[in-house]
Amino acid sequence: MSFIEMAFLKRDNIIDGRVKFQRRKTGKRYDIVITDQIKPIIDYDLDNPNPSGSLLPIIYRNISELQYKDAQWELRRYNIGLKGIEKECGIEERLTSYVPRHSFATLAMLKKVPLEAISTMLGRNKLSTTQVYLKSLPNNLLDAHQLELNSL
Repeated sequence: MSFIEMAFLKRDNIIDGRVKFQRRKTGKRYDIVITDQIKPIIDYDLDNPNPSGSLLPIIYRNISELQYKDAQWELRRYNIGLKGIEKECGIEERLTSYVPRHSFATLAMLKKVPLEAISTMLGRNKLSTTQVYLKSLPNNLLDAHQLELNSL
């Protein structure tokens, strides 16, 4: 789920242990199980309601134009925080809010999840967009994956 999708989640999107929402960018509907890893965060946010009705403490205002500004501001803060992590840990790659999506796609590919499934999980309408996403992987990672496939 992209940062902006998370920002606009409402408490009403949590139904029977699942996150149900419609993606803003594509209009696609999603019904995602809440895993044990994310459940404490969602439970905390459900127990501490945000006045705007948003699930996460990202959007605070009720006017839609201002809500988008809230989300953009928090995204900027998030990315600034990631730059601090980069520096502190000596990471040479640039960390952004897109890194988790790229990491997920990469790990799914390495676990041999079909490309069509990865594309669907990323909320992509076109398979070609996911292919472009995965083409940007470092050559050594792609080479290792190809060698692994050839040994099967």
